[in-house]
Amino acid sequence: MDNAGVATESPVTDGNETGAQAPMDPDTDMSSERTADANVSAGNDLGSNLNIVALVQQNPDLSTFLELIRAADLLVTLESPAPYTVFAPTNEAFAALPNGALENLKDPANKLELTRILQAHVLPNRISTEEMQGNMPMKTAQGEELVVMRNGTELTVGGASIITPDVRASNGVVHVIDKVLIPPKSNEN
Repeated sequence: MDNAGVATESPVTDGNETGAQAPMDPDTDMSSERTADANVSAGNDLGSNLNIVALVQQNPDLSTFLELIRAADLLVTLESPAPYTVFAPTNEAFAALPNGALENLKDPANKLELTRILQAHVLPNRISTEEMQGNMPMKTAQGEELVVMRNGTELTVGGASIITPDVRASNGVVHVIDKVLIPPKSNEN
């Protein structure tokens, strides 16, 4: 403002000068619309404003995973603000299951088993691939341990390769994987 109380434009600086305005928080910067890329991926910041379910809905290669999340009534959980890490198998990963396995999981009578399998793909905290170390154990939402293996830049988790890492969501991160994680059967005998 000038001496008369009128707002005046101040010069934009690169942040290195004393008294320069701090950069605007990217979550509140509405100066430009993000319309360049309709597909949500690790290279597209648009996803960081969407929750995990909304991200999965944006990726046609994850439609089977989305269908199973709905069938297991996990939508509300994965839309909640709690931070999650989700290892999302592709449609090809589900198609590679043994004959009849996917149809069996979709059967409402097997909802408990479906939930158990899907929870093996969810960590109750946010973990980026940068934080993942070789032989690092991670506890899933259903209580089992997943182990990360690192070979150079390639990461596997529970034997599945992470093919699209670090897709940021408002409530966590999604890593797209090439295999369905099947936890060991619990001893019910």
